[in-house]
Amino acid sequence: MAIIPTDLLDRLRALERQVRDLMGSANTAPPMNRISGGDVVIGDGGRLRVRTPAGEDLLYLGRVQPDRPDGEQQQGLVVRRDDGSLALTVWTGSPDTLPDQPVQILDRKGNVVVADDAKRRGLARPYVPYPLPAPVAPARWESTGATEWTTLFRGPGIAQHPRLHCRIAAEGDAGAEVRLLADGEQVGPVGGPEGLTFTAVLAAEFSATVTFEVQARVAASGESVRCRPLALYGVQS
Repeated sequence: MAIIPTDLLDRLRALERQVRDLMGSANTAPPMNRISGGDVVIGDGGRLRVRTPAGEDLLYLGRVQPDRPDGEQQQGLVVRRDDGSLALTVWTGSPDTLPDQPVQILDRKGNVVVADDAKRRGLARPYVPYPLPAPVAPARWESTGATEWTTLFRGPGIAQHPRLHCRIAAEGDAGAEVRLLADGEQVGPVGGPEGLTFTAVLAAEFSATVTFEVQARVAASGESVRCRPLALYGVQS
């Protein structure tokens, strides 16, 4: 029998140990619950989905339903409370009529309590009332007999919504008119002696301070008109 050198046997034993170690490593998967120094990338319409121990969906991040009318997948965020009620969404439930996604916070009854405006800019909800304009004169003038536009109320407000809802009560002779100004520019239509109610776009930058004025005038000398602002709200598109 041929004599095998001792160093060759040692090398064979070392190779056997290395093969056993490699086979053991191949069959042992490392824990996949920690990412260090890298990114988690979900692409091609995939999404991150988190469920409660009871199997209820808690979070969607990525593809959300419904798809857009042209078949394009909608990407967004849906967060639910552990009781299943919606809590936070970045998505649109009607992509055919409202293609832009609003950010919405909902209460447990499903009411949208905070949302941005998906059509223009700024806040959609809640509807925040503007402070009612105050009388210009210390004597609280609420009426005028002037045939030229006369400011009866003036006050500041902060623009947070894209549109403005206004209601002014008025009473006076036929032909009398009332109107609302924002920074010197008329907003909405002119009202008559029966009053004025309208909702119109407010041409002001978001969070800008706006000066509102309520003006009135009569059609002829000797007549009179009195008015009172009742409501001034910022509303969504």
